[in-house]
This record gives sequence, structure tokens and C-alpha cells, in this order.
Amino acid sequence: MSNTLNIPESHRYLVERPLLAMLATTLPDGTPQATPVWFSYDGTHFYFNTAKGRLKARAMEKTPYVALTIVDPQNGFRYIQVRGPVTASEDVGRANINALCQRYTGSPVYTFGPPDEVRIKYTLTPEHIQVLGR
Repeated sequence: MSNTLNIPESHRYLVERPLLAMLATTLPDGTPQATPVWFSYDGTHFYFNTAKGRLKARAMEKTPYVALTIVDPQNGFRYIQVRGPVTASEDVGRANINALCQRYTGSPVYTFGPPDEVRIKYTLTPEHIQVLGR
């Protein structure tokens, strides 16, 4: 196991591929909540998105600290977990969900929700990175 702020080369492919990540948040009553999300990584920060008003958005408003786990689809005992604070940005939310849609589906426009839905881009700044498996 590693607990550094660098993603080891052995696990870099997990953040470079369009895999689903499990986003863990803390609800206002202190209980955990986990949701699969699309994500991207620029070498420094992780980015993901949700619609304004959803449970995970409300949870992150109250407690802006999350865990993001990406599991190797070929080996469930191999994963990377990133924990850290998040910041929200509505002004680029729609552009971000379109970019994530391109990454995951090949379509340049996200059409899975209403066109007037307010989207929020979240930026996760890693404070802890843990990997398991080689």
C-alpha cells in the first residue's frame, strides 16, 4: 500500500481510462453515501459532476471532503483511493459534463438529463492517495 500524493505508475492507467469511480460523501446526519460517477484527472486534480440539488451535491455543500475510489475492472483487489477537499463551480458545470460525456460515451453533448438542468463541476484536490495491488 502507498499513501503518497503521487499516483504510482502501476496504477496510473486507472485514472487515465474512462472507468467509473465510487464517490463517497458524508450526509448531514453523519452517515456515508456512495455514488458511481464519471471523472477526469489532469495530473493534479480530479474532476466530477452532478446536478444541482442532488443528494451528493447537498452532502458536499455541508461537508466538502470526499473519497473517490477507482477499482480495476480486471482485478477487484487492485484500486486507487483519493481523499481530499472539493470545490464547486456552477459556471463551468455544463461544459464539464459535456467533456465527461465525450470521454465516457464518445458523444460531445450530455443528453441524459433535462437541457436546463444546472450542473456543478467539482474539483477534488488530493490530500491522501492510497493504492492496493501491483
